[in-house]
Formats: sequence, C-alpha cells, structure tokens
Amino acid sequence: MTVEAITLRSFTDLSDVRETLIGLYADVRAELLHLPNYKLTTFAERLDRHGAEPGWESVIAYEYGEAVGYAYANTIEPGNRWWSRLISPPPNIYTSGPVVAIKEIGVVQKRRGQGVAQRIHDDLLESRAEPYATLCVNGAAGGGKVQALYERWGYVTIGHQEPLSPDAPQLTCMGRSVPQRFLKP
Repeated sequence: MTVEAITLRSFTDLSDVRETLIGLYADVRAELLHLPNYKLTTFAERLDRHGAEPGWESVIAYEYGEAVGYAYANTIEPGNRWWSRLISPPPNIYTSGPVVAIKEIGVVQKRRGQGVAQRIHDDLLESRAEPYATLCVNGAAGGGKVQALYERWGYVTIGHQEPLSPDAPQLTCMGRSVPQRFLKP
C-alpha cells in the first residue's frame, strides 16, 4: 500500500458516518478500550456531542473501499469550554476568534507510519476557513511519539487541559496557523 492508494472523503453530517467512525475508533484504540476514558460508549457520547457542534466535519481515509483512518473537527469560538479547561490562558491569537479544533485523529495499526494521518489532517484543514487549528494530545501516547508527530506538523504547545474526570489523562493543548494555501478566499 502506498499513500497514493488512499482515497479521502469529507463529511459534514455525523449521521452519514457515525457507525464508520465508531468502528474505526474501536480498531484504532483497541488496546485502550478497557480504560474508562477510552471506552466505546464514552467515545460514542463524545462523538455525538461533537457532531452536534458548529462546523463539524470529518475526513475518512479509504483503501479499496475499507475505512483505514479518520479525523474530525469543529469550530470553537472565544469562550468555548475547550479554552476554559486550560490550566493557564493560551496566546490571545487562538482565543480572539474562531479556530478549528481537531477532536480526533486515528489510523488503523497496519497503515500507521505511512503518512496517512498527515494526509487526513491536511485534507481536513484544507476545507476550513479558520486561521488557526488546535488539538489536544496525551503526551504519553505512543511514548511521546504522537506529540512529536504533531510538532513536526507545525504544532506548538499552547497550554495544558485539566482532565474532565479522574480517569482521564492531562492533555497538552497544541496550536498552529492554518497555512494560507489552505484558507478559503
């Protein structure tokens, strides 16, 4: 498989892809599903909440018709709870206007390390009008490799989120500009 064999499709209605996203999540996070914050029911609840928020969009990667990766995001405005959960305020450029918050990115094990996640990420940003993107990462994920990957994509740490529950890890909030070539005119 090469990255060129991957087809990307964008969706703006959760009902069109809810089951596909839940199935992908179960595959991508299989080794973590026993943890309370990663349970399938917990993800489904988050997905439903996020899917009802403004600007929700998902990009799914397919290889010969089989879903192999996904990302989804939505628009967050100043004052959104995304920001209020940070331990200290992030730079004003992120909180003074709408930004795109990438809520999930995942690729099935057999397709990791092949550039699929970055293609999905870039395709998702390409359709966005917001000038900045933000995401949160568990700094321990992949032994720190996931955060390092986001840093290679141009993200910088802009804060740390308090966990929503005792079972959840503290997350590093990262941000970056959306390159001008991606911004809608």
